Amino acid sequence: MRRVLMKTALLSALTAALLTLTAAASVVGTGVITADSLRLRSEPNTECATVTYLTEGTGVQVYEVLDGWYEVSYGEYTGYVSAEYVAYTPADGEAVETAVTEETTEVVSAVAASAQPRDAVVDGSSYINLRADASNSADIITTLDEGTELTVLSVDGEWCCVEWEDETGYVNANYIYVDGILMADPRGIVTGSCVNVRSQPSTDSSILTKVYAGSTVELISLEDGWYVMNCDGVAGYISAEYVYPYNPAAASAVGAEAVELAMGYMGVPYVYGGSSSRGFDCSGFTMYIYGLLGYSLPHSATSQWETVGTYVERSDLQPGDLVLFCDPSRSNGKACSHVGIYIGNNEFIHASSSDGVRINSLDESYYNGYYKGAKRLG
Repeated sequence: MRRVLMKTALLSALTAALLTLTAAASVVGTGVITADSLRLRSEPNTECATVTYLTEGTGVQVYEVLDGWYEVSYGEYTGYVSAEYVAYTPADGEAVETAVTEETTEVVSAVAASAQPRDAVVDGSSYINLRADASNSADIITTLDEGTELTVLSVDGEWCCVEWEDETGYVNANYIYVDGILMADPRGIVTGSCVNVRSQPSTDSSILTKVYAGSTVELISLEDGWYVMNCDGVAGYISAEYVYPYNPAAASAVGAEAVELAMGYMGVPYVYGGSSSRGFDCSGFTMYIYGLLGYSLPHSATSQWETVGTYVERSDLQPGDLVLFCDPSRSNGKACSHVGIYIGNNEFIHASSSDGVRINSLDESYYNGYYKGAKRLG
C-alpha cells in the first residue's frame, strides 16, 4: 500500500521551496522555452544525461550564461539547456526576485492543501470500528456505518486519524475515501496522453512537470475540478479530466491488473493481425494483455464476445472488463467489429486502427452509437 504525503514529505517540500527562494540571489535572468520539447541535461553537453523535458512556454530561472548553454532551474530540477531554444531576459533585480517568490508561493500552496483536514466517507464495508489507537487490538470507541461522513486529520499506512462528531480516533484506511480517493492506496491513473502538472488549479498557472498516460500519481484531494497531487516529489495540481482514482472496490483483482498492464503499452502502433508489443490490432491487444494474466482469448472481437467471460450490463462496468462494439460497415456481418478494455471513468483503452494503443471515452458518438456490450473475466 502506498502512503499519502506525510509530515516528513511536507516539510521536505516546504524546505525545497524555501531553498528555491534563497537561490534567487544568484539568478542572472529568466528564460522561456521556445522548442516543442527541450531536454534539461545534467551537464552542458548533448552527450550528457537528460534530467527531464521542458515544453514550449515553460518558464525557467537562469543562473549562468555559458557558451551555447544556460544553467537553469525549473521546479525541483536544475540543469543545462541549449541557448538556441530559450528566449532569455537578463535579470531585472526586483522583477526576478518577485517571479521566484510567486512561483515558490504557488508550489507551497499545493503542499499546504495536503496538510488540511479533509472530508471523507466510509465505503466498502457495512461498518468499521473507530479505535482509540492505530492498532486492531486497540479499544473500540464506536462503530461507523457505511456512508458515515467524517474528517481525516492524517494518514499513516493503513490507518487514518479521524474526527467524527465529538470523537477522535483511528479507522482502517482501506474503507475511507476522500473525493473518491482511497486513503490506503491513493493512486490516480493518468489517462491523457501528456498532461501538465501545474502550480495552481488553473491552466494559466506555471507548469511544474508533465505526466503521461498509464503513469500513476499520488492523489490528495479534489479542488474545483483539479486534483492536488504528488508525483515523484513534485506537489501540484492536475486536471480531473485526465486522471481517475484507483478504486479496488470497483474492480476485480484480475481486472485491475489488466488495466495496469494495458496502460504500459500506450502508443504502441496498430498492426493488422498484430498481437505483440511490436504492434497490435484490437483483439490482438486484449488477447495479449489477458494472456499475460494466464487467460487464453481468441484473436477475434466476435469470438471474444461469444466465448469469453460473463456478460456485464453497461451500468455495472468495472475496470478490466472487455468492451465490444459493432460498426456494420466494418463487421462484415459478424457480431463485433472492435474490442477494448474498460479502465474506469467511462473510458477504455484499445488498439485503434488510426492511432495505435490509446484511450477513448464511451461517450464519444462513434463508440456510444456502436456499443455492443461487455464481458468480464476473473
